[in-house]
Amino acid sequence: MTTRLRRGGLIAAVALSVLTAGVAGVASSLAASGGSDAIPAGYTGVESKLPTAFKTPVKKGGSCTIGFQNPIAANEFLGFLQRAVVAEGKRYGCRVITLDDALSPDKQVTNMQQLLAQKVGVIIFYPLDPKATTPVLRQAQRQGVPVIAIDASFGSTKKVPLITTQVWQSRDTQAYLQAKVLKQVKPNAKVGIIGIGIPVPAIKYLVQRETFWAKKAGLTIVGSQDNPSDDVTGGEKAANALLQRHSDIDAVIGYNDPSALGAIIAARSAGRRVTVIGLNGSSDGISGVKAGRLAATVQVDPIGIGVQTARAAYSLITKQNLPLPHIVLRPGRLVTKANVGSIPSWAAQLKAIK
Repeated sequence: MTTRLRRGGLIAAVALSVLTAGVAGVASSLAASGGSDAIPAGYTGVESKLPTAFKTPVKKGGSCTIGFQNPIAANEFLGFLQRAVVAEGKRYGCRVITLDDALSPDKQVTNMQQLLAQKVGVIIFYPLDPKATTPVLRQAQRQGVPVIAIDASFGSTKKVPLITTQVWQSRDTQAYLQAKVLKQVKPNAKVGIIGIGIPVPAIKYLVQRETFWAKKAGLTIVGSQDNPSDDVTGGEKAANALLQRHSDIDAVIGYNDPSALGAIIAARSAGRRVTVIGLNGSSDGISGVKAGRLAATVQVDPIGIGVQTARAAYSLITKQNLPLPHIVLRPGRLVTKANVGSIPSWAAQLKAIK
């Protein structure tokens, strides 16, 4: 799961390691290669050969209804994703019915049943508990309703049963970028990793890959700690535990920006100098990079995910570009002090959908 909305006031500033010219080089090369549409240079993992977009369907007119289940509508990232699905669906003349699963596997099941009862043409959802949704996915299959998922699997590119196609947020690519930029700014870093206390498969996989790529970059992983509440306060608690257990930690990689910002508060309180890398690129993460609190973050692509899932839905309804690829990837984009001023906001990207 991506980050919940930040709670509380402004995060106090703390001194971080000065960004080296290497960061600017990484950011510039990514910008030149097309930003979030491009697989990062040097990345050779499982996501490196996946397509980054479905073929664009042709608008045909006629009836079109798409069901979109948001795992938690109050989330900034997921809110923009939903709005992108609605905007792109509207561009194709589709009605989009949106439902909030409220982080409840049970509600996700009942919401999918509701969409099936409303006879939508396609359902888009973000699995919270794959086992819980299996019976209703079988029901969708019996009714001939294709289901598109966001992050239904990780690591393996095999087709997921009962899922027509899916879009990956690029968890492995995100972890690679985090490790790569930390290697640039602090080559001999002793790293603590903050994961999530909630059993979210996507984040558990992300933390595994952060560990893998950090070690591959020659960095030393000295410990890990889970954020119990998926927010800044939980990140601070996790970082406090890491700092108390490990006197040599001088860098933190967070699974989201609030965890990274919480680590900064903990480091300041402990009088420690720590370089912190975040993830998500939501408003709090971008502000953290601009202010110099975060050395970098990796921005995910809710607009691209929303657009691609809506296009896949329309292709399935109108029987275009079939069969669709099993997986489409939306790569993350590195954000540092060097390029943060030129990164278009999610709001600006959403406004560009016409």
